Amino acid sequence: MEPESAGSSDDTLVFRRSDFDDGSPHVVPEDLREVLSAVRLVRQVEAIAGRLPDIVAPNSDARHLAAVLLWCLVTGRYGSWDIQALCDEEPLCHHLAGSIQPTSADVHRFRREQTSALAEALRELLSLAVPAGTPDVWQAEAIRRLDRARQADAEVSD
Repeated sequence: MEPESAGSSDDTLVFRRSDFDDGSPHVVPEDLREVLSAVRLVRQVEAIAGRLPDIVAPNSDARHLAAVLLWCLVTGRYGSWDIQALCDEEPLCHHLAGSIQPTSADVHRFRREQTSALAEALRELLSLAVPAGTPDVWQAEAIRRLDRARQADAEVSD
């Protein structure tokens, strides 16, 4: 799959949300900015990343990386290469990255090593954005998004 021409940050993504749309209705929108303001969502991401256990995020760099990953997962951007580019191109993603400049390998490794912690943090974010859902719905959605991230990385490496 070829990236689109340069323009907005979504134009440069290798994988866009629509690449994963299976046409089935979802209780949770792919991009949570449809139900929460971007500023509120960023604050929630920062708060949840800040509460991650030290075993998951032992320093501020790891917390920034977790925040970037959570932000991208709740806004429907999945691939490690895309996330690396978004840290440069998208102001909110750049803000969440702080002083780090994660590579696609950093993103992929952290996501792989901290899958369960990211799934729990993602489930919490989903419950805040879509309070009418249920724990089963939020958990299934968190797992679906992490699976999409793995799929996006696998397709790029093929």
